Amino acid sequence: MPPPMKSAIWKYFTLVNNDTAQCSICKKDYSRKGRTNTSLKNHLKCKHPEEYTCFLNCEIENQEASTKSLKEGKIPTPIEEAKKQLSLEEALRADKQYDKNNPKSVMIDKLIGEMIAVQDLPFHFVEGIGFRRLMSAIMPKYNLRGRNFFTNYVCNDLYEKVAAEVKKIIKEFKHMTFTTDIWTDPSANVSLLSLTCHGINENFERKSIILKCETFEDRHTGDIIAEKYECMLTEWGIARDQVHCIIRDEGSNMKRAMAISQFRDIDCTAHKLQLCVKNGLKSHQTQKELNAIQERLNQPKLSVFQDCITRWNSSYYMMERFLKIGDSLTIYSNSHDIPVILPEEWKIMQNCVDLLAPFEESTRELSNSNALISSVIPLIQVLTRKLDEQLNKTDNSEVVTHLITVLKTNIISKFSDINDNFLYTISTFLDPRYKTKFFSEILKENVETEILRLCNACETYSPPPPKRSRTAASIEGGEEQPSTSSACKLSLQNELEVMLCSSDEEESSSIDVSSDMNVKILLKQYSKEKRITLSENPLDWWRTRASASASADIDLKKSASASASADIVKTCISNNPGWKLTTFDTLSMFYERFIVRPYGLKVRRGVLFRRRIGYEYITVLVHVVFIGKLIRKYKAARETI
Repeated sequence: MPPPMKSAIWKYFTLVNNDTAQCSICKKDYSRKGRTNTSLKNHLKCKHPEEYTCFLNCEIENQEASTKSLKEGKIPTPIEEAKKQLSLEEALRADKQYDKNNPKSVMIDKLIGEMIAVQDLPFHFVEGIGFRRLMSAIMPKYNLRGRNFFTNYVCNDLYEKVAAEVKKIIKEFKHMTFTTDIWTDPSANVSLLSLTCHGINENFERKSIILKCETFEDRHTGDIIAEKYECMLTEWGIARDQVHCIIRDEGSNMKRAMAISQFRDIDCTAHKLQLCVKNGLKSHQTQKELNAIQERLNQPKLSVFQDCITRWNSSYYMMERFLKIGDSLTIYSNSHDIPVILPEEWKIMQNCVDLLAPFEESTRELSNSNALISSVIPLIQVLTRKLDEQLNKTDNSEVVTHLITVLKTNIISKFSDINDNFLYTISTFLDPRYKTKFFSEILKENVETEILRLCNACETYSPPPPKRSRTAASIEGGEEQPSTSSACKLSLQNELEVMLCSSDEEESSSIDVSSDMNVKILLKQYSKEKRITLSENPLDWWRTRASASASADIDLKKSASASASADIVKTCISNNPGWKLTTFDTLSMFYERFIVRPYGLKVRRGVLFRRRIGYEYITVLVHVVFIGKLIRKYKAARETI
């Protein structure tokens, strides 16, 4: 039976079959899988905004007409009147129950709707016998609504309220980074395309918002994905010049979508790192040796090596568990006539665990909600150093040496261009935990030159009060996640701390310069100042610096030849030509612009209310600058002086 044609949407679409409709304006076919009109409305909203406005007006008129007809009604027949008469028991119960407009009833409706959204419950949950019995027992006066009511409430009323709050947050962001992914939900046999927005508010608080998780029924081509992105951004009122960067995987369709959309994009850091490990574990010699160990444990050869890219650490956790229960496995093998693992095989397994422990810790560090992209270069250098240390050992077996070689080759191959990407180098330089520690002199000069080019200024500067020097810091166990490697070995973070402490004698505890200092001199002094510890928050450091230097002003001049990467400075100046900023404010602007975190969420379905599931997919968060609030503080401070 064909679907009813009551909706005003059919003024703009022609039904091809039960699952497909054609747009009468652009003649494109769109899927109606599930026989709903949502995809048709989205197309009209994104591609034909004028017609969409007319459609909304028609819908409102139809709804008003329907409401009016219900109010007027028809004269009921005697039989219908008899059916409406209540029994004594029903009348007494009705007298006790809340009216639907009762404040208590409205509040419970709201709470149930929010529960459905927050807990990701199906709408038919409210019609379940268990839930109805519960509500009848604890709130007998409440008249529980059906699924249709809550479907309309959550999908329309509640969604619109939350969407309005989200739009308020988005308006605070001058620039945003977006993370995206597309995957298939096997339980629903449908693909999903997600878009997550990341930014920082005026109080330097990071915020991440899942803007869209849309059903993707078309082919996963770059052209269609690019079109979807345009519709999503339009729906939330986000301009193209607000999009600083989009983080995606290495799929060819994703790369093509970014090329078509002409958005600045970047690879997923942890995804590339995990590919390095997976390639190492899949090397012929390594897999042959590990398969032999599994045979002795009477396990299927392929049960450990998962096809999922992000599950390489299952092999690591398996071997780590074997080592922890090694004695028990040996006793079990002797008791059940299973070949015993040989001592040299135990040694190979131990070496593999020691070798993979830094990679496992790196994955956890990068997946942390506070991880920044400025940590990528330091972590890669620490991993390379760890591999070199392992490679120089004289007691390595052939399979371990081969694994080390494959891992190092893959890291060099996949991260060879990281020092040429200013998204990484500038963020590392402006992170007070790292600065130029991991840069060569040439790279340091290149980064400073790029920052100067973005600033396009040579201003004066008045030094802030001296900052405290960094003590000989050791990472406390309560603040840092413990390494899963052996206790006798340094964790990745401890190793990084040792490397950072190695050149402290070259740093000064404070900036001591004359009042006439341009940006170039400031950058050099900033490089020499003491770095903060790894456990400290670089956002707090920059917020304090910006406030401390409020008494000195510089003029930021707009450059006509500035590239697109300097749009944050151009926007601040062009919108506020009378404002003056301190030099440290200039650096903090670039810190907020380039320091991003490689972290994100995967969602299952729906919009705004969904919880994260499974593994954490690596993404990036750009910190957006909010100069207005700082400027108002500076003006108030100057007026006080």
